[in-house]
Amino acid sequence: MFVGAAARKTGCLPVTMEGSLSRFIVRILYPCFIIHQVLGSAEPVSTNEVWIAPIFGFISILVGFLIAHYIGKFLGLNDRENRAFRFCSGIFNYGFFALPIASQVFGDFLIVKIILFNLGVEMAIWSVGVLILTSSTFSWTKLLNPPAVSVVFALIIQSIGGRELFPDPIWIVLEMISACSIPFALMVIGSSFAGLFEGFHPSARYRVEIGAFCSRNLLIPACFMGYAVFGIFPPGMGWMAKVLIVQAAMPAGVFALLVVKSYSGASEVGLRAILATMLGCVLTLPAWIYAGKLWVD
Repeated sequence: MFVGAAARKTGCLPVTMEGSLSRFIVRILYPCFIIHQVLGSAEPVSTNEVWIAPIFGFISILVGFLIAHYIGKFLGLNDRENRAFRFCSGIFNYGFFALPIASQVFGDFLIVKIILFNLGVEMAIWSVGVLILTSSTFSWTKLLNPPAVSVVFALIIQSIGGRELFPDPIWIVLEMISACSIPFALMVIGSSFAGLFEGFHPSARYRVEIGAFCSRNLLIPACFMGYAVFGIFPPGMGWMAKVLIVQAAMPAGVFALLVVKSYSGASEVGLRAILATMLGCVLTLPAWIYAGKLWVD
């Protein structure tokens, strides 16, 4: 992220390129990463995991939206502002942040589990999330985004033969693209994050920033952690506790601001919420990860 931010400040990665690079990541790099991880996993995805993991992901976003909604009401935000606040504070950075952290803390086996979990997250964002921002506008085609389609494609390929269906040269290319997808995405996120500071103005008495930090960095993680430690999981899916621990610690997703800009005029509220949670996670992210790993172990 620092490399990406430095590239932005020095002009190596101008703002005019961010849109194209983001589309390249979402449509090419990340789908290759998903397909490689699912088909290259030592443990094939079970039938229960295919539908139960997305349900957990879907509900996790609903919990985030609910808590952020009441925090926004407590702050006295008007309806337009609260919609943007609820959307940005309720969504965690579930992909490019979570995957490398999960790999480092719990091992590579958790990556595929998070990918399945994220399928439900995507569904919640593009259904309930868009309805929150617009109250009326919703298109089912948003659910057919490249990452979601890639998950379904990989699961179908797994069921009819898996990795063996790919000739070695094609698999090697897929593996190479997969290896660079997360670092490349983090550099682009770092560039976007540096750009957010340009022309930034905090809210009155920092109420939006404080509210976002309390909801995204404290209250929502506490709910996730509580279920990870004391909740009930289906047989053979105890790993879901580790997924919840990783996702609980995540800050708000930078991409949420792009969605708010597309559907709502309160992008300044989303910007303040995202910046507050990103800066705050420098302290809260390792704290939650450490505590969660300690409790679960």
